[in-house]
Amino acid sequence: MPSSLTHHSPTRKSIDVTVPASEVSEEYGKVLAKIAPKVRIPGFRPGKAPKDVLMQRYEREILSEVAENLVNRHFMQAASSEGVFPISRPALEKVDLKEGEPGSFRAMFDVAPAVDLPDYKNLTVTKRKRAIDDEAVAEHLESLRQQNAKFIPVDDAPAGLGHFATLDIKVKPQGMKAMTYTDQVIQLAEGRPFDQEIVGMKVEETRKFSITIPAEDPNRAMAGKAVAYEATLKDLRRRDIPELGDEFAKDLGEHESLEDLKAFVRKDLEEASERDALTRLQSAVLDALLEAAPFEVPASMVSLQLDDYCQEFAEMAARQGVDPKNINWGAYRNSRKLDAERAVRSGYLLQAIGNAEDIQVSDEEIDAEVRAIMDEHKIQQPFEAFRANLEQRGATTEIKGRVRTDKIFELILKTATIQEELLDKAAFAAQVELERRREAGIPQARYDAGGVEGGDLEHQEGGDPAAVKAAEHVHGPDCDHDH
Repeated sequence: MPSSLTHHSPTRKSIDVTVPASEVSEEYGKVLAKIAPKVRIPGFRPGKAPKDVLMQRYEREILSEVAENLVNRHFMQAASSEGVFPISRPALEKVDLKEGEPGSFRAMFDVAPAVDLPDYKNLTVTKRKRAIDDEAVAEHLESLRQQNAKFIPVDDAPAGLGHFATLDIKVKPQGMKAMTYTDQVIQLAEGRPFDQEIVGMKVEETRKFSITIPAEDPNRAMAGKAVAYEATLKDLRRRDIPELGDEFAKDLGEHESLEDLKAFVRKDLEEASERDALTRLQSAVLDALLEAAPFEVPASMVSLQLDDYCQEFAEMAARQGVDPKNINWGAYRNSRKLDAERAVRSGYLLQAIGNAEDIQVSDEEIDAEVRAIMDEHKIQQPFEAFRANLEQRGATTEIKGRVRTDKIFELILKTATIQEELLDKAAFAAQVELERRREAGIPQARYDAGGVEGGDLEHQEGGDPAAVKAAEHVHGPDCDHDH
């Protein structure tokens, strides 16, 4: 089948394909034969309407199906004959398919980038790590105390500041309807007029009182008005924080003494600090390699990554009670575009390194990861059944990519000169704040060396052809261009 390839950029191509007149006519005949029995046209029995009548009424639908069938039949074959492998579905830019005449179509599509690998061995990098000192251990122990505080009923004593009160409250603002709130839990605090009225009450007691809202209150509808309250104290508790000692350590688990607990906490914090430092080190290595190896990434893959971000953000918003329909998705996608491009570039770069080093992931390594997941989540299902379920959902492919990524970083860091910098609390907080500002509160983009072999042709689109200008020349492998 005659075809010609045009290079619009290193990752953006178009192909023109010519289809013989006989095949175009044959395809029209098949589509018409398929449509005719399904449509109802006044004056004609089903399947008996003349071809010209069908074409007049359903020209757009017929042409669309003819084009889709011919593109599906010839696009991949034509691309292969031109020596390119599409990673996105073709976006039709031009279609000329008239029955009885030679036809043609032009399809835009993306291809994977060619990655010129930088020198990824013998790097010099700095691993910044939070120092686990006595202060860090003490802070964690205090956090454990707060987490294990108990709420003890206060039965006979009156309500006092600091107590947690459960109340049924009737509220009647001046000139407005009364409202009732049940099981409202508040911690009584100094300086709040309502709380001062509750102080001194006992459980099951009901108290009526009125509070005048200050004239300068920002709620102008309530400012200066009197609000009548009727409050019933249903439950009263105090927060009891355990003392730090041997008994507290024993209550937490397998610790014989406070010293044992301190040693456990220090070890746990040091392991967490090491994991955190390794993650930051990998990110720093990746930044350096990406800067040393600029290359264009396919727009369709960036779009897919943005789809992934949107899905995650929608789920998070829904959990917080925000309707995803109220989110400005255009603005959100624009805000994450650089993150998505970095994620896609990272995937292609890591994949290229893995391919250059012939890094493989065995079935045994995947099985070990699956067993670790089962142990972590205490899954009682038989291993074979659980693994088969993961396989069916495509999760084992994700596991394979993650393991391969870890092995690639292990290889890079094995040859690197790593300087370790221990950060105290203030320095570590400053680093975290710097990263927070850099990322504008957005989670770090993901990268996966095992997941970018090609696009998912069932779910990708080739993009907007109208936005792609005709190529003035073909970029060679050494051609300079903007990214």
